[in-house]
Amino acid sequence: MYKSNISNWSWSQAFDEHAKTVRQAEYTQQVINHLAGYPGNSDGEYVKLSKEDQDNLYVILGQIL
Repeated sequence: MYKSNISNWSWSQAFDEHAKTVRQAEYTQQVINHLAGYPGNSDGEYVKLSKEDQDNLYVILGQIL
C-alpha cells in the first residue's frame, strides 16, 4: 500500500513495493480475464455486471490481493 513518507525508503523497499503493486495488477487482470470468458471472449460474467458491480469487484479484489 502507498506510504506517505517514502523519502525514507531504501531502494530495496521501493522496488519491493513496486513489485507488489505489479503482481496485484496482474492477478486482478487474470481474475477479470477468467470472469470475462478468457481468452478475450465478451460472454463472461464480468461483462454482465453493472458498472457499479464491476467497480465493487475491483475494490474487493484489491482487499483480497
